Amino acid sequence: MENTKELIKNKAFILNVIIIVLEIIGTAISYHNGGIKNLVYYTVDSNILALISCVLFVIVMMQGRKSKFVSTLRYIATVNLALTFTIVVFVFVPMCIPYGYDAVAEILYRGAQWSHHLLCPLLSMISFVLFEESDILFENRHGIAKKNSKIATVFTFAYAIVLVILNICKVVRGPYPFLLVYEQPVWASVLWFIGIVLVAYGYSLLIGKLYRMRRG
Repeated sequence: MENTKELIKNKAFILNVIIIVLEIIGTAISYHNGGIKNLVYYTVDSNILALISCVLFVIVMMQGRKSKFVSTLRYIATVNLALTFTIVVFVFVPMCIPYGYDAVAEILYRGAQWSHHLLCPLLSMISFVLFEESDILFENRHGIAKKNSKIATVFTFAYAIVLVILNICKVVRGPYPFLLVYEQPVWASVLWFIGIVLVAYGYSLLIGKLYRMRRG
């Protein structure tokens, strides 16, 4: 009973439970709107990973222990969601503005986007950086362990590789403009690939540093 009371007061626990609820709703809407085909989207994949990481985090907390694997998974998911939020706000929204309010609303908050593009990325960042605890995630007090930062970028790198290959083989088209390899110069595809992976790596460093700074 005492442990239950402590969990109810724990901000990280509460935020992860909220994220789980929002992710389930968002994923259900996404599935209803496009079925399993929506797994081609980085947004959907990263949010499913976030859902899994939050569920495991809550289970571990309920058991009264810490897990390096779960904490690392939460780190990776937070980096992925931060990248999703950034691409949406700073790339897709400006691209949609010339087409009017409806186009912006469609990408920003309609359907599952209010959950997958906005709320879950923000809540995951707040929870991980400010409230989640793991004594063994970042062992190096003088800087972020490079291994952890690289691990957090693997998901984005793997997604980009797979989708570029699928686009080259014409198995899928897009689903994002920068993946349309046959509709833009090769150098543009290369720059987009490098740029997005570098942004993901930058976020892994930034989020790791913020996590470590709060803990002194």
